[in-house]
Amino acid sequence: MPEIERAPPAHGSHHRLFGLDFSTAAPAEILAEAAARPAAAARLVVTANVDHIVLLSENAAFRAAYESAAARTLDGMPLVWFSRLLGRAGARRVTGHDLLAAALAEPPDPEARIFLVCPTPLAGEGLRARLVRAGHTPEAIAIAVPPFGFENDAAYGQQLAARVRQHGTTLLVMGVGAPKSEIWVHRQGAALGSPVTLAVGDAVSVAAGLVPRAPLLMQRTGFEWLFRFLHAPQRLFRRYFVRSWRFLRIAAQDHRAGSDKAAAPRAR
Repeated sequence: MPEIERAPPAHGSHHRLFGLDFSTAAPAEILAEAAARPAAAARLVVTANVDHIVLLSENAAFRAAYESAAARTLDGMPLVWFSRLLGRAGARRVTGHDLLAAALAEPPDPEARIFLVCPTPLAGEGLRARLVRAGHTPEAIAIAVPPFGFENDAAYGQQLAARVRQHGTTLLVMGVGAPKSEIWVHRQGAALGSPVTLAVGDAVSVAAGLVPRAPLLMQRTGFEWLFRFLHAPQRLFRRYFVRSWRFLRIAAQDHRAGSDKAAAPRAR
């Protein structure tokens, strides 16, 4: 399967963490860079949080999707703090909400073709209505609500990929969560065409007006996770109170690896 062609990151515009380069650009710049990048497959943009970093250490398919992504951002505040702890003062948080908001804020392009992969029909219709109010034509927006486990259903995956390609999709929005969104996009590769693809999870439901987002103060102080947990405790308990502790070990290993590299004697 063809992989996304990745140009080396511009100096100073990326920080390296956990063996991957993360963008420090603003959301609109990230979208523009992804759109300008030549590719034979979907140009995937991923937004890393603590849970993603844990999954990257355990799930080879998820890691492959991340490695082939056109752009990666630091979504979780703990990742921003960790990056700054390592001396990378330019680290900034760019969430799926930020990327989707930047995409929605762009003036409607008559050539734009948007495909929304959503968790529920209500989310899809709510976001479509918002896009139509912004000036997009209804015909330019397609919606799919895949069944549970779709990422492992080869026949359904091929059918959905064919729909995305036949729609002439220029922007593919994946709102069905990680790691399924990223893995599915990576597996389909060129079958999707070459749309800019945002893996933004719950940001779709928030943008559709179905789910509230945390107050700005909680976002800035790193407590957005608590707001989300209080709204979906059963779904998020294991993520926040069981899996997330593994991040401390992974971060310590990454810090140690960076320190060892910095301390290594230079060849004369």
